[in-house]
Amino acid sequence: MSVQQKKMLVFLSVIVFLGIMISSFIAKEKPASSSQEEKQAPSSESVQEEKETTTKNNENPYDQTQRNTKEDLQSTKEIATEFVRAFASFNGENPSEHIEKAKLYMSDEMYQNYKNQKERGTLTYNKVVPETLQTTEVSNDDPNVIQWNVVMQGKVYDVEGNSEAEEDWYLVTLEKQDNGYKVVGVRVNLPN
Repeated sequence: MSVQQKKMLVFLSVIVFLGIMISSFIAKEKPASSSQEEKQAPSSESVQEEKETTTKNNENPYDQTQRNTKEDLQSTKEIATEFVRAFASFNGENPSEHIEKAKLYMSDEMYQNYKNQKERGTLTYNKVVPETLQTTEVSNDDPNVIQWNVVMQGKVYDVEGNSEAEEDWYLVTLEKQDNGYKVVGVRVNLPN
């Protein structure tokens, strides 16, 4: 290799290294995009603004109990719980059965989306049997939906019939539609 080729190689290496460093710096600085299902935790500034808003109006924008009726909250809590009871009960021998069981609680759009997805079991995950469900409130700043966190504790069976205890957390999003509240989104085991 000639000296000029070596210089060119070193120069290109430096350029590539700088490009990687700049792109990683930009990625860290770029604000994360958010959708209706993926809300990030409020920053310390927004928490401070929330406290100021709460004290001024005596209303917390993240408290869905302040903007919804007790009847709506109770009915959506029951719908979310029954949805998870049906949706979590997976059976690898009939992989769409849990979707059909949960259809009653889902919006048509969500049902069609899940119906088109083919889920299947694995060697360690062939059947899920929910045993206990606990529903808790969540912070929710979207006035168009009601959300509940449903904790499912149950058993997971492998293909040989061996079972293990399982705990999954379901964030269930409900929206009022023509035929009452329906589940429009579910997220399972979100990271903190």
